[in-house]
Amino acid sequence: MPVKSLTRRSEISQKIVKVALAGCPNVGKTSLFNALTGTKQYVANWPGVTVEKKEGVFTYKGYTINLIDLPGTYSLGYSSIDEKIARDYLLKGDADLVIVVADSVNPEQSLYLLLEILEIEKKVILAMTAIDEAKKIGIKIDRYELQKHLGIPVVFTSSVTGEGLEELREKIVEYAQKNTILHRMILDYGEKVESEIKKVENFLRDKKLRINPRYFALKYLSGDPEFYSEGVKLGLPELSEEERIGYRLLIAKRKREYVENVVKEAFADAGSKSLSLSEAIDHVLTHKFLSFPLFFALMYLVFKFTFDIAQVFSDLLDLLFSQLGSAVVNTFGENAFTSLISDGIIGGVGSVLVFTPNIFAMFLALGFLEESGYLPRAAFVMDRIMEKFKLSGRAFMSLILGFGCNVPSIMATRAIDDPRERLVTILITPFISCSARLPVYLLILRIFFPESSAAMLFIIYSLSILITLLSSVVINWLFYRGRTSPLILELPRYRMPTLKNLYIYTWNRGKHFLKKAGTIIFVSAILIWVLSYFPAAGDIENSFSAMIGKSLEWIFKPFGYSWKIVTSLFYGAVAKEVVVSTMSMLYGFEEETFLGAKEALSAEMDPVSAIAFLIFVMAYIPCFATIATIYSETGSLKWTLFSIGYSLSIAYVLSLIVFYVGKLVVMLI
Repeated sequence: MPVKSLTRRSEISQKIVKVALAGCPNVGKTSLFNALTGTKQYVANWPGVTVEKKEGVFTYKGYTINLIDLPGTYSLGYSSIDEKIARDYLLKGDADLVIVVADSVNPEQSLYLLLEILEIEKKVILAMTAIDEAKKIGIKIDRYELQKHLGIPVVFTSSVTGEGLEELREKIVEYAQKNTILHRMILDYGEKVESEIKKVENFLRDKKLRINPRYFALKYLSGDPEFYSEGVKLGLPELSEEERIGYRLLIAKRKREYVENVVKEAFADAGSKSLSLSEAIDHVLTHKFLSFPLFFALMYLVFKFTFDIAQVFSDLLDLLFSQLGSAVVNTFGENAFTSLISDGIIGGVGSVLVFTPNIFAMFLALGFLEESGYLPRAAFVMDRIMEKFKLSGRAFMSLILGFGCNVPSIMATRAIDDPRERLVTILITPFISCSARLPVYLLILRIFFPESSAAMLFIIYSLSILITLLSSVVINWLFYRGRTSPLILELPRYRMPTLKNLYIYTWNRGKHFLKKAGTIIFVSAILIWVLSYFPAAGDIENSFSAMIGKSLEWIFKPFGYSWKIVTSLFYGAVAKEVVVSTMSMLYGFEEETFLGAKEALSAEMDPVSAIAFLIFVMAYIPCFATIATIYSETGSLKWTLFSIGYSLSIAYVLSLIVFYVGKLVVMLI
């Protein structure tokens, strides 16, 4: 292969080394990041989860290594936000060297990305992950051949067994200590492309670019929007679309050929043609007909696990907070201060915290599905359905994050290439039932549907997904016309989740709920207590909260909701968990455990109005954090206000339909 060698000096601090971690999605990049730094960041199994760079630090032989985990991307294009973040950092960031992470079992796409990064002229180490899995299935990798073809150090690693981690740390420090020579290879693209590259390089020689001229030339010739427009501004000739496509195809073809040759020379498998375990499982889980009932069955089991298994722990917490509130009153007597502590803080925050076991149980179940490799298959399966709703499996991958929190779900849409699909996904994401709504669901379902709580919870979540998808159709019909782009997704291998990864996944998702309880819900509980205690010194009927609720009560008159329920919904706009804490203060059931809540709410609602209430909570105005994220991601006040108005309208109309249809059914029965 025609490979040229160059040398270049690189300035690296004697004691601090900044390392960028780059790679395709699903190659074990974030697992390697965790293994090296111990950073508590969950491991994702689909593109776009780690959209913003994450940074960790570890020390080795007196050096401080700052490790930056860049977004997973298949190339250094400019079509999605995660690609832009990764490319901009590699081109303009201050990394001293780059570790490119490649999958030892499926290395082709990773090596293609590696060739692009090598063209930037950065110090590079290639880390081949999952080497233990490669050995198990008989794949042999010739390290010497890889290093010969690529001109860079190669380290075999496994985040599971720890193999190669020490060697990788040693290689990083070795680069820092030498601080002299950078080896790189230059791929020969053939006479036609090389002659054009040379022309561009000669033209740019005096332009004092911070970017490698050869890399600039390749991007300019292939029609990359950023580099092409910059090249034209600098005085390079305009190229026709046909010319740009032609160069792009020639460059891509040459890279593919080189990668194929490297794999051929450096990789050897056992030659077995038998069906692998992943392939055998996929024949069932991605089957044309079986995949859908299996998906919904697994989701039902997730909610069954969430409700039934964790409920005993929720009951214990409920009893604990009840006894704690009573102890405060019995010890210090009844006054404004003890009311603040027992009713406001313990009752308000505690009424939300009792559902912590349920929320952690849901994240544990979802974490098992994600870590095992099933959720990307779910995206593949759902792509066929999503297409009918003007979306793709990419949107599904973002939306499913909404079961945890709508904020990261909206941010994950940055991985969606199509601007139309990305905006639509942002606007419909608030309809996905986040963990903040779960305490409201669990409270109402335990009171009115104790024997079928898990089934009802599954129905509510399914309904939220249906409303989300139908909203996509409505928004596309109102504002857009066109087809969705096809889903291209590399499915990871099935793996048995490790306890460490499940712990990291569950904790990082669940701690968001605990942080809200310690900040937003804590502050909200105190404010709500103040508004409910004053100005009548504890007379709730004449409090500020009562004034707010009664002024809005007419809006919910068709449902028969009292001002207390209306006030709970009003305060719930801050954060949905606040609905429960508000109810606990207004109805005074924080000191009487679950039985007090059942007695108070059963007097206000029947099963039909309870369902309508849950539908409204499921669909109405996103929390303040979600609204702020919508504005931040769209950069548009118009779309932010549209999201608020649309969700309120859907929530009211849908819950009204459910209420009257439910009443009619009850009458007929």
